[in-house]
Amino acid sequence: TLVVTNGTGQALPAGPVDVGVDGEPLPTTALPTLAPGGTGRVGLGPAEALRVARRTELLESTAGLRNSTTVLAHRVHIELANRLPRPVTVEVRERVPVTSDSDVRIEERADWTVPADGEGPDLHAAGTRLWRADVPAGGAAVLDGGYEIRIPAAKALTGGNRRS
Repeated sequence: TLVVTNGTGQALPAGPVDVGVDGEPLPTTALPTLAPGGTGRVGLGPAEALRVARRTELLESTAGLRNSTTVLAHRVHIELANRLPRPVTVEVRERVPVTSDSDVRIEERADWTVPADGEGPDLHAAGTRLWRADVPAGGAAVLDGGYEIRIPAAKALTGGNRRS
């Protein structure tokens, strides 16, 4: 991720931007419109030499007396492979659901962290979680986590209990 600041007195219009790292070009990406003095983030995508595989699994079950609670167990499995000649630190961002209903519980099962509150480009959406993994040169790392959503039988997800 590239943090861009508009240091001019005029708006910087959106458009394509070419970026390179250590003399190696990265794919062209889109620069957002920035107001004078504004700051934004530009996602550059994963480096070609870093491989990322993300797999998810959803298991639905019931729990409680007379199966009175629907349990939606979400599992996230991420594999990182570093083909660079140097070690790298990879930050993986994951989102977990957020509820305002006190009857619906979300239980996290991962070693990710809640990001610190920030401003501007460091402002994270609700439910954002971070993993940071040090991956050695030519090495790999595996991240496992997940969360459970517990919904009382008398409740339903907004829009129905559709899951696909």
